[in-house]
Amino acid sequence: MPSISKGGRGQIPLMEKKLAVTIGLVVLAFLFLLGDFWRLQVLLYGKYLNLSDNNRIRLVEMPATRGIIRDRNGKILADSTPNYRLSVIPVDMDSDRKAEIMKLGNLLGRDPGDALDRVLVGAGRAPYRAIILFENLHDREVALFETRRDHFPGTSLKPVPRRFYPYSGTASHLLGYVGEISSTQLASGKYRGARREDMIGKFGLEKAYDRYLRGRDGGRQVEVDARGREINVLGITEPVPGADLTTTIDIRLQKELEAAIGDNYGAGVLLNTRTGAVLAMVSRPGFDPNEFSLRLTRQRWEEILKDSSHPLQTRAIRGVYPPGSTFKPVTAVAALMTGSVDPDKEVTCKGGFYFGGRLYHDWKRRGHGEVNLKKAIVESCDVYFYQAGEKTGIEGLSKWALALGLGRKTGIDLPGESAGLIPTPQWKRSVRDAPWFPGETLSASIGQGYVLVTPIQMANLYATIARRGVIKTPYLADRIVNVDGEELYRKDTSPSMDSHVAPDVWDRIIPALVGAVNDPKGTAHAARIPGFTVAGKTGTAQVVRLKDWEGRKPEEIPRELRDHSWFAAFAPAENPEVAAAVVVEHGGHGSSSAAPIVGRILRKYRELMINSGSDAAEPSGKGT
Repeated sequence: MPSISKGGRGQIPLMEKKLAVTIGLVVLAFLFLLGDFWRLQVLLYGKYLNLSDNNRIRLVEMPATRGIIRDRNGKILADSTPNYRLSVIPVDMDSDRKAEIMKLGNLLGRDPGDALDRVLVGAGRAPYRAIILFENLHDREVALFETRRDHFPGTSLKPVPRRFYPYSGTASHLLGYVGEISSTQLASGKYRGARREDMIGKFGLEKAYDRYLRGRDGGRQVEVDARGREINVLGITEPVPGADLTTTIDIRLQKELEAAIGDNYGAGVLLNTRTGAVLAMVSRPGFDPNEFSLRLTRQRWEEILKDSSHPLQTRAIRGVYPPGSTFKPVTAVAALMTGSVDPDKEVTCKGGFYFGGRLYHDWKRRGHGEVNLKKAIVESCDVYFYQAGEKTGIEGLSKWALALGLGRKTGIDLPGESAGLIPTPQWKRSVRDAPWFPGETLSASIGQGYVLVTPIQMANLYATIARRGVIKTPYLADRIVNVDGEELYRKDTSPSMDSHVAPDVWDRIIPALVGAVNDPKGTAHAARIPGFTVAGKTGTAQVVRLKDWEGRKPEEIPRELRDHSWFAAFAPAENPEVAAAVVVEHGGHGSSSAAPIVGRILRKYRELMINSGSDAAEPSGKGT
C-alpha cells in the first residue's frame, strides 16, 4: 500500500480551514441577503408598494363644471364650454423632459416656456400627478397630437370645462374672471378642496361667490401600462357641478349703459330704489374675461397690469372722485337739519362770494341774482351753498353726509369697494397733521376739496333721497341654487337704515331736484323724459386748478386737465323705481356729458317697462 507521507497528512487541516472560511462567507452573504430581504419586505414595504401602485394605478382628475351665472331674466352671463387640455405625468416622460416639451411645443406651434416651467417645478413636487401643458387646443392641434401621440410618453388629451362669457367684455367688472389658484391662496385654507393648477374666482362675482360656483372635483382610478396609457378603469367618483347664481342685472340695461358711456373712461350704476338691486353697473375701460380663462402668460399679465388706462379697476365701486354739485342736496339736508338756513329766504348771487380775503367763484360768472334754496338747487348756484356751508360748519356737513351713507362702504357684494372720504377737522389733523381752515368748508359744501365718493355711493345716495331717507344696501346676487334645485342663498331685501332726516326736508329737496331737470333754467335738460319725471342733479368736479386755462373753451383744454362730469338722478319722481349715477372722467360739464348718458339709460328702462307691462325693475320670473 502506498504510504502517506508527513507532507500529505499536513495538508488536511489547511483544506478544512479553507472550507470553513468559504462556508462562513456563504453564510454571511446569505445572512446579508436575508437581512436586506427583510428590510425591503418589512421596513420598506409601504414605500415600494406605493411606488409600484403609482407606476401601475393612477388617479385621473375630473374637474367639476363651474356654476352658471344668469341675469335677472335667465340670460346666461357666464357658463362653461368644453376645452381640450393636454397634460403630462412627469414620471412617465422621457429622461430628457425639456427636449420632449420643446418638441411638443414646436409640433403645436405654441410657446413651450410656461409649460416647461410647470413641468420642471411639478416633477419635483408630485411626479405622479398630471401637469397641464397646453389648454384650449383647436381641432388642428388635436389632430396633430393624435397622429404623434406615441412620440410623447406620459401625455394625455382630455376634454375639460373652461369658463366662457358669451357677452365677452359686457359686465366684465361685475362678473369678474377666473384664474389659476396661487400658492398663497392654496396655503390660506380658504379654498377647501382646491388643488394646484385649479381655476378659482379671482375677481368680481366669480370671486365673491366662488365657494358656491366652484363645485367639487371628481376622479377616475385607472390602471396604466409601462408608457402611462390607460388599460383599465378601477373606480369613478363623479364630480359635483357648482351651484347656479342668478343676479339682479338686466343684460339689456347693462348693454345700453355700456353703449351710452362708449369709449369714455368712467362708470355708471342703475339701482332699483325699492330693493337696492343693481340693474346695471359699468366701469370703463373694460376687458374680456374670456382671456383669463385661457391661463394668461406672464407676459400678457404684465401688459395688462402696466396698461395706463387701468382696465381692471372697477371704477364703479373703487374709483373715488370729488362729487361736485351732485353733493349739494347733502349740504341742503345738513343746512336744514341744523337750522342754518331758511329755505325761503333769498341771498344775492353776483357770481362770487368773498370769504377770508378770497373770492370764491360761482360757475356762472354773471351770477344767479336773488336765490332761495329751490332755485339754488335748480340752477346749481355755488354762492348760495358757499354761504349755507359756512353757516352749517364742517361738523354739520360731515355729520349729515355720514348719516346719508357717504364716507363708508355701501356693503355691495363685490370685493374691493372703497369707502370714499367725508373730511372732518379730526381727520385732517390725524392724516395731514394740519388744522382745518374755514375756507375748506366752502369747498366741501359744493362737493370739492377733500370730499371723495364712488359712483355706487352716489347712486345709492340718490336712491336714499328717492326713499326719503331710508338707506338700503345695493346688491348683485339674488339667489343661488344647486344642481338638485335646492336654494342655498336668497337675498333678504328687507333690512334698511333710517338717516333720521325730517320729512319736511325732503319736501323741499325733491321738488328742487325735479326742477333741476325739468325747469327752463335747470341744468339737466338732457335727462328730461316726457311722461316720466326725472329728478336729479348735475355736477362738474374740478380735477386741478386751471389758472393758466381760465376763460378758455372746454375743448381748448387738454382732456387730462378737464373736469369730471357727473349726473345723479331717480325716476319717476312721484313714485321712484330706479336711481342712477354716472361719472365721465375729464368729460367737462355734467349737463353735456353725464346727463345725456343717464337720460339714455332711463329711457331704455322706461321702454322695457312699457313693453313688459310692468315695472322693469322687477324680475319677469322668480327672484328679486
